[in-house]
Amino acid sequence: MSRRQPDPLPHQPPFRFAERKGEEVVVVPAAGAAESFSFPVPLTMLTEAMAQAILLTDPPEQNEGLRLVAIDQASLRQEVNAGDRLSVVCRKEASFGKLRRYSCRALRGGTLVAEVTVTVGF
Repeated sequence: MSRRQPDPLPHQPPFRFAERKGEEVVVVPAAGAAESFSFPVPLTMLTEAMAQAILLTDPPEQNEGLRLVAIDQASLRQEVNAGDRLSVVCRKEASFGKLRRYSCRALRGGTLVAEVTVTVGF
């Protein structure tokens, strides 16, 4: 019996990853997907979506999992609500061994709504 590979993106709600376009991942917050909070979407959830987008824009070379090591400089510039279409762009800033540091930005219609610096380990 073959063993099923785990989903590389363990948390789906309240976001749906709509598509990947090169260096950009399109994310849409879904209404009613999470009962634990009400919209506008909190910065913690936006930070998680931006960190998960790293797996899609710069996946590990081997079938290794992504480990969140640090979150720095998270900021929310504008409210994000259900149905907003966000473009998430993650840029690698540095790497040291299996650690990588990324600058992630979420944009709505070209306008910056949130940004964060994320350090991950592969």
